[in-house]
Amino acid sequence: MNKQKKTKIVTITLNPAIDQTLYFSQFHVGQVNRVGRKCLDPAGKGINVAKVIQSLGHDVAVSGFLGRENAYFFEQYFQAAGISDHFIRVDGATRVNTKIIDESTGQVSEINFPGIQYNASNFQELKNVIMQLAEEAKLFVLSGSLPGNAPLDLYREFTEILKSYDCKVFLDTSGGALAEGLKAKPYAIKPNLSELEQLIGHSLEQERDVLNAVETLISGGIAKVVISLGGKGALIADGRQRLLVRPPDVRVSSTVGAGDALVAGMVYGEAQGMSLEEQARWATAVAAASVAQPGTQAGQLYEVEKLIPNVIIKEWEV
Repeated sequence: MNKQKKTKIVTITLNPAIDQTLYFSQFHVGQVNRVGRKCLDPAGKGINVAKVIQSLGHDVAVSGFLGRENAYFFEQYFQAAGISDHFIRVDGATRVNTKIIDESTGQVSEINFPGIQYNASNFQELKNVIMQLAEEAKLFVLSGSLPGNAPLDLYREFTEILKSYDCKVFLDTSGGALAEGLKAKPYAIKPNLSELEQLIGHSLEQERDVLNAVETLISGGIAKVVISLGGKGALIADGRQRLLVRPPDVRVSSTVGAGDALVAGMVYGEAQGMSLEEQARWATAVAAASVAQPGTQAGQLYEVEKLIPNVIIKEWEV
């Protein structure tokens, strides 16, 4: 086992949340609706990624910002799950987001609040923590939206810092934060199709259009590109291969966090020294196991292993 396998993976979440997921047998807009069941989960994209990595049996650390008023909810979870907590506590409460799931249609509606505001001192404290973690951990996930008062190039700055420590950065964000972050050439990115269209500046109607966009990103210095295609799977590429990956059939409980699980599977595969095809197979099985769970809970390792043989991979010649 090499050193990289022993070191922790670190995820950074600047805009965490408590996810309240409400399930309805049928949801009627404008009427009284009764909740069938609910889940309350610590969330935010980087935390979702960490949950999955931990469930696969790999060490993981988390950092970012948490509001002091309800930090205990996250602290209890991290302690119970064995996740190393390096979050910066700031004034206020971490937001609570609500997911409404209509089980008759599978439709998910999300009600998301803005995050807490942070000051320059908070950002500097976080940079110091990231540099300390980068002394040993060499795989970092920068994930999710930026706080409202954060500079648009914050992920770019963090990526440049981490690359100076020879860390590999997996960047999963969107809009201007993604466009700016790309300027630092992170190791890997994972936009979904709509995020990729926004980045490229035009619609991508065919799989060939998506592939051409991926070619542009790879030639621009991104080592690995993962394009989430929702229920259709993903296009996963590096400098040598272009893989179209189809997920196995599972009974879907919640699609919230599926993209985060895909990222987690890729980072886990990177930590284990897997080939691109092995990473793609694992990541897709991990995502499939995740959508079979309620809320943003992670599938367990044995569930992932059962799904791996059913992942379909087609290599595209370019």
